[in-house]
Amino acid sequence: MAAPAAATAVAVNGAVKVASQAYLESKAVKDTRVLISDLCRQFYNLGWVSGTGGSITIKVHDDSIPKSQQLVLMSPSVNYQVTVTAYEMRNAGAVIHSHGIESCLVTMINPLSKEFRITHMEMIKGIQGHGYYDELVVPIIENTAYENQLTDSLAKAIEAYPKTTAVLVRNHGIYIWGESWISAKTQAECYHYLFDAAIKLHQLGLDWSTPEHGPVQNVKGILGSNRNINTSVKATVKDSNDIGALPRCIVLDIEGTTTPISFVADVLFPYARDNVGRHLTTTYETVETQDDIKLLRSQVEEDLAQGVNGSVPIPPDDAGKEEVVAALVANVEAMIRADRKITALKQLQGHIWRTGFENNELEGVVFDDVPEALEKWHCLGVKVILLFFIILFCFHLCDSVMSKPLFGVNLSSYLDYSSKHSTQLYEWIQE
Repeated sequence: MAAPAAATAVAVNGAVKVASQAYLESKAVKDTRVLISDLCRQFYNLGWVSGTGGSITIKVHDDSIPKSQQLVLMSPSVNYQVTVTAYEMRNAGAVIHSHGIESCLVTMINPLSKEFRITHMEMIKGIQGHGYYDELVVPIIENTAYENQLTDSLAKAIEAYPKTTAVLVRNHGIYIWGESWISAKTQAECYHYLFDAAIKLHQLGLDWSTPEHGPVQNVKGILGSNRNINTSVKATVKDSNDIGALPRCIVLDIEGTTTPISFVADVLFPYARDNVGRHLTTTYETVETQDDIKLLRSQVEEDLAQGVNGSVPIPPDDAGKEEVVAALVANVEAMIRADRKITALKQLQGHIWRTGFENNELEGVVFDDVPEALEKWHCLGVKVILLFFIILFCFHLCDSVMSKPLFGVNLSSYLDYSSKHSTQLYEWIQE
């Protein structure tokens, strides 16, 4: 490798080694020095090596000089070991370290992302091993106070991404390597072009990571493109300088969270109220409905003892089906009017809604951003739990929106609860 500095002794890993004078004065080294000066001038004009730096190193081999007398010719800089990592792990012929603003900003659009992904862009063909239709994936590592502290995380990223020829450093820049200086330079130009394109597409509200580059589907609380939060185990490079920890678990309710309150208040509740009589009559002899009636009897007896408004006695079973159903309907309607959150009512409502979904009399609704939010949290490895008061209601709600139960794919757990004040509920969540 060669760099503009002209010294015959350098410190390598704490020791001083001397290159032969013949090697230092060889035509290959002299020509490479001139080349590096010209490249640095070009890179400076592009904004890649201004301010606090950036660099280019090129491996130089002169067949006329024994290898043992050839050495890295440079005053060891703060990024020396970082650069050497790419040479050792990828057998690179040249390494470029850029502080180009594009390479910095593209890592800031989504502070949670561990990867930059882009596809269907012409310049992808300029990246080694990639074509127009391929998805280019560049790992992102976290910045450190001192550049030499990046060595370990850079090595882990290179190991985790065998196809990559670059590693982004958040809020900092990028390391790019190639088998020759021409390859490294060509790829550097393509990478910077793609980063600039991604930033401009983001400003236009377009998603650079999808083949269509269509509008970004915004999710409240999630920044960046539709698919740019991908942190598979392979993709995630952990070190002591990672950004703040993600939440271990997210707990979601249905009403007002995944589903509009208006759907629950204006569709589901009226449907249950209007169909309670029909449901009880048609399913009266089933074990499920008899269990519902048993719970309602117990609740009504308690309400009567406490003088709850709207409560009416329920006749015994031998009084006849019609009389029992009529009393049940009166009590249920009173409970719905009072917006009571009690197990007996919720269980019956859930069974009525299930029948409505099965008969195509009800069609589920979820907010537009729910599927994407669940997918992103799932990709981030965040455990997502959905609270609801009857499992079948949730399944039918999902199936009526998607061809498959989306919640079942992207949720970690379902928790069926009778009361939000239940101690057991929060013990389940903690587990």
